[in-house]
Amino acid sequence: MNTFFDAHLHLFDPRLSAVQETVEQGARNAGVTACIACAAFPREWPSSLRSQMVVTRAYGLHPWFVAEATATHLAQLREYLQQDTNALLGEVGLDGLRPTPDAGAAQYCLLDAQLALAATLGRPVILHGARAWQMLFDALLPWATKVPAMMFHGAGFSPESLRHPLFQKANIWVSIGGAVVSPRAKTVRALAAKIPANRLLIETDSPDMIPFGASALPTPSPTCSFNHPGNLPLIAETIATLRGSSLSEIAAQTFSNAQTFIRGG
Repeated sequence: MNTFFDAHLHLFDPRLSAVQETVEQGARNAGVTACIACAAFPREWPSSLRSQMVVTRAYGLHPWFVAEATATHLAQLREYLQQDTNALLGEVGLDGLRPTPDAGAAQYCLLDAQLALAATLGRPVILHGARAWQMLFDALLPWATKVPAMMFHGAGFSPESLRHPLFQKANIWVSIGGAVVSPRAKTVRALAAKIPANRLLIETDSPDMIPFGASALPTPSPTCSFNHPGNLPLIAETIATLRGSSLSEIAAQTFSNAQTFIRGG
């Protein structure tokens, strides 16, 4: 059986607390044995959740939290990272889905403060850039040699973006999520075919982003449906087809890549 590494999910999201057993069972059945679990909002940082997967934690202040973020939050974030010397920073970044009146100035400030923290503590960084990818690339360029590694999660930019100077650095990884499964996602599918093999990661972004045609997690509420790590093989299989590779090759390569990213390259 293939084993898979889910490079980005929100295991500590309160929405999953009532269905944690089902999440674990689905991951186990699918061969998902390891993951990077992002606690991207302060309410998720204190979670004491135990998982049967090998979990690498990441702590950060998501750009959606920018209106509430204070110096106190940044100080608390530093404390969490110092307490867990294996933790990563994330997810952090810029977001174009929820524009703010200041043209993103506060998002840039929050991102820079967290990148400075990652550089000081020597932690790899998980990045969010929905509808703000090019701005994010430019903002990150001065930091590329200061932090150990960077991973673009849920990448949705064109393959031409791989020509940006940032991607000439050796410490950049690109993670493809469930959007790649949809035949209509032409940009993501083209990108998935072009990412260098040693820089490719795969993710579910659970509990969000249910892939096209995939199973939703059964929940107590008939009005809610969640993505789950058990859908990762479907994402890997799609990418294997797009790259003219095999499922076992993609599983092994992305598992190894995730371990390398966590170590900082």
